[in-house]
Amino acid sequence: MKPANASNLSEYKKLSKSERECFGLYRTPEFYEMDGDSFEDYWKSNYPIQFTIRNSSENFWITLSVWKDKIIDNTWRRLFPKNKWARKIIPHTYSDKVELIKDFLFASIVDFIENEPIEFTDWESSKTHKDAFRRINKCYAFIKKEMPEKQNKIDELMDDLYGDKDINNFFTIEQEDEIFDEINKLSNELEQEIQFYCIEIVQLRNHLWT
Repeated sequence: MKPANASNLSEYKKLSKSERECFGLYRTPEFYEMDGDSFEDYWKSNYPIQFTIRNSSENFWITLSVWKDKIIDNTWRRLFPKNKWARKIIPHTYSDKVELIKDFLFASIVDFIENEPIEFTDWESSKTHKDAFRRINKCYAFIKKEMPEKQNKIDELMDDLYGDKDINNFFTIEQEDEIFDEINKLSNELEQEIQFYCIEIVQLRNHLWT
């Protein structure tokens, strides 16, 4: 049914009967003005039986739609959930919140860059958007490239220091101290960078949508 060409009750009443009705059924407007007079009161007064039937029917289908969504959310979505990136990053076993927070924030950036349709967002529309996209990509580069490289370097030094005992025998006490100091230095630097990018992602939160 074609909607009535009126957005408030005053305009609606000025329409001809053929513009307000279709085979005796009242037309509803496509758009309603906020804080306008109540169409429902008018229909209830002028079409009492029709309004009751149509209103009850609409409420029934709305209720049915809500029930349908709840059933889907509690059955199908439990088996095939959305936001797979978030669910994959959270382990089934225990994990410290220190790591969970970092892993979740970093995974959100990776999914945003790799799976969101970011090409449809006009990142050049303003200086703020442009700067946000630069920072998002900087976070992504750290997560995918810089952080793994630094962690691998730390792991290699740890392996040199505590791994193969035959190799360890060639190290002097001074060399072991140097390696230990280097591990501490790199670990502290990496932790500071991780903390920086966690804060950065939170600050970029309102830009992570497409």
